[in-house]
Amino acid sequence: MKLQEILRDLIPENYWHLIPNRLEEIGDICLLKLPKELSDFYPLISKAILDNFPQFQVVAVRTGHIKSEERVGELRVIAGENRTETIHREYGCRYKLDLKKVFFTPRLSYEHNRVANLVRDGEVVLNMFSGIGTFSILIAKRAKNCRVFSIDINPYAIEYLKTNILLNKVQGKVIAILGDAAEIEETAPANRIIMPLPLRAYDYLEFAAKKITPGGTIHYYDTVPGKGTKTQQLDELCEKVTTRLEELKLEIKIPYKRRIRSLNPGFYLSVLDILVVKRA
Repeated sequence: MKLQEILRDLIPENYWHLIPNRLEEIGDICLLKLPKELSDFYPLISKAILDNFPQFQVVAVRTGHIKSEERVGELRVIAGENRTETIHREYGCRYKLDLKKVFFTPRLSYEHNRVANLVRDGEVVLNMFSGIGTFSILIAKRAKNCRVFSIDINPYAIEYLKTNILLNKVQGKVIAILGDAAEIEETAPANRIIMPLPLRAYDYLEFAAKKITPGGTIHYYDTVPGKGTKTQQLDELCEKVTTRLEELKLEIKIPYKRRIRSLNPGFYLSVLDILVVKRA
């Protein structure tokens, strides 16, 4: 049963359209993004969730946008156990995290799986914005003899990444590195680069271009405005990225492009798989 249906007899009809269609499940935490108009109904909403969805032990509300370089936003617990740490399970992997300290969204699970399925045995992978390791660890579990250099500027994310490396038994395959991906020199040339930071990925293309090997692939994530058709939006993104990589002396092809999901009103998260043909 959907939350909207459960609350119909508890909340006035003029508020129904503000109730979320889906619940964001992160481990045993239900993370909600609710408009301020519903703040008076938090006790009713959280009780309905805990009573009807037994997988949840905590209900938390996102209280601000994700703004900082570490990709964390403010949130508060409104019901259940007073904690924000949990263990999330995805594709046979376990990820320990604290939602107040690190960025995580289950809405990228399809991308985690899609990219991991593309990695071949023996590849060197560079994850420029690794977070707690959701791309890196799944790749390491599936590909033999690979190395995944996993960089993040958030020290909490790196500590959880190190914990998750042990939880998933991928020691030696995932290398956790604290720092700015633009300043890290110790990573090897990569067959594959992952850039899952849409608000900053374009600024880091220069550094990705230096590390990628000819024949390699860059998985590039960015936002597109909601104006025009989906095809027009993606074509404009392809043109922007192609122009920049040509300036950086790379000849490329883009065999895959997709608009993933809505972000803030008027913007969509999108992905381009960029095949580097050769250096010009």
